[in-house]
Amino acid sequence: MEALIDFLLNNYVWFLIVCLVMLFALIGYFVDSNNPKVSKKKVIKPIQNTEDNTFKVHPSVEAYTNEDFDEPLMK
Repeated sequence: MEALIDFLLNNYVWFLIVCLVMLFALIGYFVDSNNPKVSKKKVIKPIQNTEDNTFKVHPSVEAYTNEDFDEPLMK
C-alpha cells in the first residue's frame, strides 16, 4: 500500500493533467449532445439578366465562343 501512495505522490501532476483533460472532454461531449444541430441549406440564387436580356460572361469564356454562344469557334 505504501508503494501505491509513493507512486501517486511522485506522479500526482500527471494524474491531475489527465483528469482535467478528461473532465473537459466530458463537458464538451455533454454540451455538444444537448445542442440541436442546425442544418444550413444553401440557397442558389438564379442568374439575373441585364437590361438588354443577355447574360454577363467572363471575358476568358467569351474568347473561346462566338457571339451567340451556341457553337465553339473550333470544330
